[in-house]
Amino acid sequence: MSLFVSKKRMLFLKVFIVGLLLIALPLTANKPLNVTTPLNTDLESVMFIGNSFFYYNNSLHNHLGSLIKNDDSVGPLKRRSITINGSALSWHDVEGYLSNQNIGNFRIDSSKDNAYIESSDTSVDAVIFMDCSLCPIHPDTQANFHSYVAAHSKTIRASNAEPMLFMSWPYKNKPNMIGDLRREFIKAANENDILLIPAGEAFYQFSQDHPEINLYTSDLRHPSKEGTYLAAAVVFSTLYGKGTSGNLGIRNLDPGVALKIQKSVDATVQNFFNLTF
Repeated sequence: MSLFVSKKRMLFLKVFIVGLLLIALPLTANKPLNVTTPLNTDLESVMFIGNSFFYYNNSLHNHLGSLIKNDDSVGPLKRRSITINGSALSWHDVEGYLSNQNIGNFRIDSSKDNAYIESSDTSVDAVIFMDCSLCPIHPDTQANFHSYVAAHSKTIRASNAEPMLFMSWPYKNKPNMIGDLRREFIKAANENDILLIPAGEAFYQFSQDHPEINLYTSDLRHPSKEGTYLAAAVVFSTLYGKGTSGNLGIRNLDPGVALKIQKSVDATVQNFFNLTF
């Protein structure tokens, strides 16, 4: 009888220990990512292709620019953003964007009395693209999500640029979306050997840890200015493999809030890719 009880206890302990180990594993432990760092570590230009999740709050690419300008260890990065409100990946003519030499061939510099400045270099080193927020997990659009991630990745590579997939976030009132989003984005990234920008993971984790700071607008989907900044910080950390904590490129955010976002993003990106920086 005592031997039987001892065996039961041993079995219980084994199950309990295995359970603890599974809880302690990083988010991607059971689904390792094929690509964890940019293939090109010396990026000079990036194009964002997406929708309103990118262009809210004076656009994610401008928040990214503030982070870059305030970190002397990274070089300048030309950033272009092409967005259509409500768009899915199928709406975008990626080949046309990359072959159009008029895109990015001039700018109006407000700091120089609105001077017209031409640029002869319209090349793109990387393209960060996203689908509509529900498309990766909606039963009527999920197949198209995977199809167009594959098609656009091929098109981008054919233009000698690196494709990067931006992971959207769960809605404020539907945090459990994270499981389905995680599964489909990791699957798409691995099937196409592309870098995944884990903004969705960072949104979810920060909202769990800091419910007092709202990352969403009143529609519970689009990003507040804090949400856009968090997404930009995720892009920065993923592209450069370094943290944002202490970066002064916070635009008009409260410094204390910005620092909380930076620390959370740094932890999430390191955990997601199993990296240390």
